[in-house]
Amino acid sequence: MTLKLPPALVERSVNSPFAYFIYDSNDDNFVVPFHYHENQQLFRVIQGSVNISINSVPHILKKNDCAILPSKCVHALYPLEKETKFESLSFDVRELFDLTQNHFKLIKQLITHQLEISIYYSDENEEDRIITSLVSKLIECYKSKGRASVILATAKILEILGTAAQMSTSRECNKEDINRYYKYYGKSTNIYKFICDNYQREVTLEELAGAVDLSEKYFCKFFKELTDLRPMEFVNMFRIEAAAIELVISSDSINEIATRCGFKDPCYFTKLFRRFKGTSPREFREEMPVKLG
Repeated sequence: MTLKLPPALVERSVNSPFAYFIYDSNDDNFVVPFHYHENQQLFRVIQGSVNISINSVPHILKKNDCAILPSKCVHALYPLEKETKFESLSFDVRELFDLTQNHFKLIKQLITHQLEISIYYSDENEEDRIITSLVSKLIECYKSKGRASVILATAKILEILGTAAQMSTSRECNKEDINRYYKYYGKSTNIYKFICDNYQREVTLEELAGAVDLSEKYFCKFFKELTDLRPMEFVNMFRIEAAAIELVISSDSINEIATRCGFKDPCYFTKLFRRFKGTSPREFREEMPVKLG
């Protein structure tokens, strides 16, 4: 089985810097498999709940919760309830704003990780609710299709980023962190992309290190600092997240899914699945309220 991009309603006009998507768990083959792109993206849950994995780390978003995804991050989503719907708006801040201008300095700091903001915002949290409300208004601005909808949506992007930068969850990086960003961020992005493109086959430590032009010894140190995991532990965690998606959307056997996600030994796959997901693959599949396969 080849995973396909979701049959989401996609809207983007040639005169707009935004692309809008709406996803419905009632659609056939509904899934957002692991992928990456240059644009930033906002996700908002309309109803139900979804599991969203960013660089293989899972998080649950409920009704009205939202996520602000940075450029090039590897991500995937699947619904956790029947009748789940969520929407997203994709854009490139470099296209929206001239970042050479000093008054957009904060935006440049955000996309270069000199200033870090939260990725996830819960509508149940009072401070976060400011962001979830702004994201809702942003999407409504875009969907209105009025004469000034693009201008108003662009203004909301500024308001969201500016508000997020002032929140208690934001963090201004020190000089050491900034230097680390310039030294490591490009490599970390490339290694996540490499894993996303190659997790279905056997991957060696030599290949992982070579993907970012580091020696195996130095790569292991770099990767441990980046993820707090050894490289092959992270690859296996990524494979488990990919397998979880397939268990939801595919009727194929667990052994077939394990093999397709890079595991030669079904018993080892089950052991790791239980470690990362807290349940066996079979129990996970049976307990999922949404059956999309």
